[in-house]
Amino acid sequence: MSGAGLSALLAGRSGPALSAGLARAGFLRGRLDLAALDSALRARFLAGWRGPYVHILTLTGHCGLACSYCSAASNSRSNLGSMKPATVRRVLDFIFSIDVPRLVLEFQGGEPLLNFAALKAAVEGASALAARTGREIHFSVVTNLSSMDEAKFRFLMEHRVTVCTSLDGPRDLHDANRGRGAHAAAVKWLARINDYRKKHPEIEPPNAICTVTRAALSRPEEIVDEFAANGIDRVQLGPLDPLGRARAGWDGLGYTSGEFLEFYARALARMETLTIQTGRAVYEKGALGFLRETESGRRPSSRNLDLAFRLAYNWDGGIYGSDEGRMLAGGGDEFFRLGTAGRDTFRDVLGRPLARALLLSCFPELTQPACARCAFSPYCRVSPVYNYAAQGSFWGDMASNQRCAVFKGVFRLLAEGRRQPRRRRVFEQWLAEGL
Repeated sequence: MSGAGLSALLAGRSGPALSAGLARAGFLRGRLDLAALDSALRARFLAGWRGPYVHILTLTGHCGLACSYCSAASNSRSNLGSMKPATVRRVLDFIFSIDVPRLVLEFQGGEPLLNFAALKAAVEGASALAARTGREIHFSVVTNLSSMDEAKFRFLMEHRVTVCTSLDGPRDLHDANRGRGAHAAAVKWLARINDYRKKHPEIEPPNAICTVTRAALSRPEEIVDEFAANGIDRVQLGPLDPLGRARAGWDGLGYTSGEFLEFYARALARMETLTIQTGRAVYEKGALGFLRETESGRRPSSRNLDLAFRLAYNWDGGIYGSDEGRMLAGGGDEFFRLGTAGRDTFRDVLGRPLARALLLSCFPELTQPACARCAFSPYCRVSPVYNYAAQGSFWGDMASNQRCAVFKGVFRLLAEGRRQPRRRRVFEQWLAEGL
């Protein structure tokens, strides 16, 4: 509600439009939609939950790059296997044993395109199973694009596999993080996908993620401009996790929550300017999610909800609540392993204490004293894997948790933006046009 709208309400001059808006938001006692409120409350506490719908398959631990911050990299040779056809089948059987109407299969690595035979087998096998069982299915691949070729490109486009890559900024910054030539490969194939979409609009736009290192902190405007220059309006700015090489090199790569928030505020300001200048919604993926959730009151369905909304599978069939938990295992720490596809059923997994703790962690307002007193907790959740890696505890200490501080800071930035007419109009455009 705008300041003028609040003043009109307090003065008893609320018109039809304001009254209708307040009724939709559930602020008018006599016009509550009790059925909708009941449905929303049940959804918030996972009533009717049947299992996760996002499934992340690590096809190989091998990669052609040696990124300075790679969360998946470790000194453990046991991390360098590749998923075999029999393991693909066991993982698919496990996934399709879960009674959910729609599925998202995401292929990760290492570099998943280095085990393209497994990717093809997974896409073709899952497509056949989805048709047989009446499921809706979507595929995505997270790739650095350095191993892409025309045959792989054609297969991904023909099977409508959404492509997500890394784009850490301009060439010098990207290549400093990921190796010489990495930026050229990413830009080349992003252009090919965008060109292909001109004749095939049913293909989803490519996604890209900037993993923010200390070297990026002084260059938010350049990073946002690099996304826009490559036809990507949905910018994704990921704070660094203390996993893999990033953990070992934290003194040179890491930063505080305050430093990240200064970077993030400048990046949002640049996106606001580009939205106004171009007429296109240029926005940050996480910010849009927070805006939608705080507008609607819905539970975030994709933010670190381990087991409730996602599971991850290592190349050997190991089952984890998240890809981050699987990455820890790559370094030899199997704390977050839930079972093995082909040996354990979904019921077996659910019966384990770790599974119950992961489900409980979906409700920080019930399990975390600090979260119970936080206005943002309905729309927020700090990952147990992050807590474990950064603070040595599944539950963590929110009073000193850097990721908690980042989320609070982003919420405050967005709340302040809503009070500014120009920025509020930009937010409304993001909400209307964002994916």
